[in-house]
Amino acid sequence: MTSYLNEIKAQYAAQSSRLQQLDRYVSRRLKVNKAKNGRQYYYVFDEKENRFRYLGKKDNEDVCKILEAHYLQLSTRELQHEIAVVERALRFSRNIDYDSINKLLSNTYRNSPLTGFSVTSNIAKEWKLSMETYKQSFPTFRPEELIHRTRDGTMVRSLGEALIYNYLLDIGVAFVYELPLRIRFGGKDCLLLPDFTILSEIDYKTVIYLEHQGMMNDPKYRNKFNEKVYKYWLNDYIPERDVFFTFDLPNGGFDDRPIKSIISRYIRPQISIENIL
Repeated sequence: MTSYLNEIKAQYAAQSSRLQQLDRYVSRRLKVNKAKNGRQYYYVFDEKENRFRYLGKKDNEDVCKILEAHYLQLSTRELQHEIAVVERALRFSRNIDYDSINKLLSNTYRNSPLTGFSVTSNIAKEWKLSMETYKQSFPTFRPEELIHRTRDGTMVRSLGEALIYNYLLDIGVAFVYELPLRIRFGGKDCLLLPDFTILSEIDYKTVIYLEHQGMMNDPKYRNKFNEKVYKYWLNDYIPERDVFFTFDLPNGGFDDRPIKSIISRYIRPQISIENIL
């Protein structure tokens, strides 16, 4: 729960920063008309003329910023509430994750990590092979920036990504690094490159996207991050449901607890009915 609290606090900080940049858009009101062809046309309220005037379609820059500002206004309010709830819960909580419970057992009853078989699963193997083949149909994005070597020889862009990559290898989940994801933005088809695309072992169907962010103290990097979050949101990839973000520590260090929390909650539940029985 502590790692979750750190995650939502980081989200709140990033979203609050972006909301400040969009402050002048928060008070602007929109209405939308949907044509028979399915297209949406947005109108903004003009205070001087006391009426709505046409602004543009969904890919209009001002429309996008107004939509983003209203989303962030509500999102930051909800995150504040969630932070308060989690902080209260932490005062009375106990660790009930696999590692904590395992440490309470005598050596006789301690077990190896549970459900550690996904890469040997035919479904996971076939998924990974298919996704790696699909990835090869695209040119590598900025290959000169791939400067960190992982244990299996794959090159990644940052030390944080290398640490996460090696951890995912160690626990044996099926994943692909920078698997292209097709989205719509600005009225055009384009690609996102999630750092990690991971197959969930809950149903071997659900895919989770994991993005690791460094240099959040750099305004340009932070703006790119906020834009990426907005692109995910615009394409119905919802943070904390479909896509998860982890961050370097303020001093540049790396904390693996958020990664482990995401894995245990959404990729590989650490205690299943089969294990309990």
